[in-house]
Order: sequence, then structure tokens, then C-alpha cells
Amino acid sequence: ITICGDGGCGKSSITLRLVRSQWTHEYDPTIEDSYSLTRRIDGQTYHLSLTDTAGQEEYRGMWASSNLRSDAFLLVYDITNAASLEVLQEFNDLIEIEAETRGDAGGPVKPIKIVAGNKCDLQESRQVPAQVGLEWARKRGCGFMETSARNTVNIEETFALIVRRV
Repeated sequence: ITICGDGGCGKSSITLRLVRSQWTHEYDPTIEDSYSLTRRIDGQTYHLSLTDTAGQEEYRGMWASSNLRSDAFLLVYDITNAASLEVLQEFNDLIEIEAETRGDAGGPVKPIKIVAGNKCDLQESRQVPAQVGLEWARKRGCGFMETSARNTVNIEETFALIVRRV
């Protein structure tokens, strides 16, 4: 599972909340971190490999080459920053191009894509209504959840949704 999105939208916070049950308010830009964990979902044990990727534009070339072979993608935006939803189009385009290449090579089916509107605990600063995020996701064949890494809202549920779809 590759986790992607704009810088500062909460990718690492979501990842660390899932992997270590921790949250920090400090922003430390990620270049790339990988984690392995085991989760029991619907009575079955799954081994998950997560890649927390760079959101900063200067690292996106590196992102494209190494992470496009994932089975699933979690596309994260910040509900308090409308531009972070627009940035997801760039990641979605890269994923779609890779999916076409896989199909042409007779490879595995299209990867699963879930969109997460993060920071849903910051309702007073919301710029992106949930309906807008949901429609963006639906138009691109993605599942949708709103999450809060700070308050542990829909973190386990989002990854369970990914596993069920893969």
C-alpha cells in the first residue's frame, strides 16, 4: 500500500497512528519510509507493507519510479486545504498510466485506490466539504473516507477497506 498526497496533509500521521498508535503535531517532511505490520481483518490475518511517500514536489519523480507497482494506493488530502485535493489529480494520473501499462503487459488488475480526507477533527477550518471529496473519489473509481490521525477517526477502518478491496 502506497500512501501519497501533498506535503503536510497528514500521510505520516495516518501511517504512524496505524503502525505505532502515536500522533505528533510536529511536521517533519518525509522522503520515504516503509513499514510492515500484521492486521486481523474479518477474522483473517494480513501482512501489510506500507510506504509513506514524500508530498513535496521536488521528490515526486522519485515517488513515481519506486511506488507505482503497489496493489493499493491511499490518496490523502487535507480537508482544511482545498489545493491538497487538486494535487491528488497528479498522483491519480500517474497511477492510471501505470494501470494501463500493467493491463498491456497482461499483468495484475488495476490497483485499488482509496481517497482519505484527513484532519476531519478540524471542522471549523474545513475548506473541502465531505461531499466534494466523495464526488472527486467516485469520478475516479476510488473509495472514500474522512479521517483524523489526531483523534484516531477511521484509521483502522480505512486500511480495512483497502484490504477488503484488494
